[in-house]
Amino acid sequence: MANTNTHMAVAARRGLDSTSSLILHEVYLAYPNEVTFKAIGKKLKIVEKTIQSSIRRINNYGVPIEYNTDKNKNKSLRANVKEPISWIFKEKIAAENMLTLLGELEVGSSEKCFSQKIINKRIYTEYLESLNELFDKWNSLRLFDKLEKHNVK
Repeated sequence: MANTNTHMAVAARRGLDSTSSLILHEVYLAYPNEVTFKAIGKKLKIVEKTIQSSIRRINNYGVPIEYNTDKNKNKSLRANVKEPISWIFKEKIAAENMLTLLGELEVGSSEKCFSQKIINKRIYTEYLESLNELFDKWNSLRLFDKLEKHNVK
């Protein structure tokens, strides 16, 4: 069962390496509490340097996470309640980028390639339309605002 959960935790955060994904998973499981680097290292059997480099990758990837150092220089992480939603935003941006790339794709004179391009463009166009409808609905319900408002500090 733990192996399945590990795979799901990594797959849910597509685009990050598995160590960074597992760190985010551990931190999110502890929400709203902080998790020390020491506890993360012990649980995942990794050293602090690995945690530090993973945090840099997480930050570079634009994933919201809180990083703290106390007066004794103990480092800890705290999940941001918007982290799971950030992946939906990333998927939307990726789909927009793919649609742009598909529009720029030169397929030559092959009718089969042209047909495949049209099918891919249709799929991505409809996918984005659905995502945009969801974002409009979520915005009208102020769900993003409510997440921010109820974020435990």
